[in-house]
Amino acid sequence: MAVFAVGIIVLLLVFGIAYAMFTSPSSELLRSGGAPGSPVTAAGLGSAVVLVLVRIALLFVMTLAGSLIASRGIQLYLGSGESSSPETSKSAPREPDSPAEASG
Repeated sequence: MAVFAVGIIVLLLVFGIAYAMFTSPSSELLRSGGAPGSPVTAAGLGSAVVLVLVRIALLFVMTLAGSLIASRGIQLYLGSGESSSPETSKSAPREPDSPAEASG
């Protein structure tokens, strides 16, 4: 269950970062180390585009990782419940339901 919680926390963190990224003004994206009042240059615009693409790629990777962690947590949780029940245990022999199954 802890693995599932970690996956959910990672996903919530990704959604928080994405929300902050998409609600930030575009003027913050265009400033790539220049002064706040300086004009936008082609080099500054190019580096801003690369920065945005890198941030989107990182958000995608973090979302994928969070989803995989949460999925693994669910698999571990469901797997632990199945292995403890005696009906699904493969080591216990199954009783025949009818005499025909016992002979054949």
